[in-house]
Amino acid sequence: MLLGNEEETEGLIDMKKQRKNKRQKKTHPEQDHFLMRIKQGERMYKFYYFRPMAGRHYHFEYRILTKEKINGTLEMVSYNFKIENGEPQKSSLTRVPNISKEELEQIVQNVIKKTNTDSDEFEELDLSEFSSIDEQIEFLKGQDRIDTMYIT
Repeated sequence: MLLGNEEETEGLIDMKKQRKNKRQKKTHPEQDHFLMRIKQGERMYKFYYFRPMAGRHYHFEYRILTKEKINGTLEMVSYNFKIENGEPQKSSLTRVPNISKEELEQIVQNVIKKTNTDSDEFEELDLSEFSSIDEQIEFLKGQDRIDTMYIT
């Protein structure tokens, strides 16, 4: 037979066990402000922006961001970006941890071809000409293309 207090105590013990065994949730990639982490010795490579005329009202863009790893291969992140009710929204996030420069170029050309992108709807920002990540960051700051609160 359980008394009132014993029942409450049993419930508290169970709750403690749940908290103790509960794994911390990983943040969903679309909620991760750090879409791409740049490690020591790595540099940003190229950023691509597709801005279809039909989505300009929402500031819609399809973005492809790449970095060059120390071994010369690239990492790519792509996602949809738009501003809705004054808030930036990211969706359809895709990560490719290893991709060659040739494969990246094929992907970009395929996106241009499949979406019938005109030259005024596409922008390529080539950061490979800079020799260091610091130079790249300074350039992006000058272009108002980087939010420095995310640089650690």
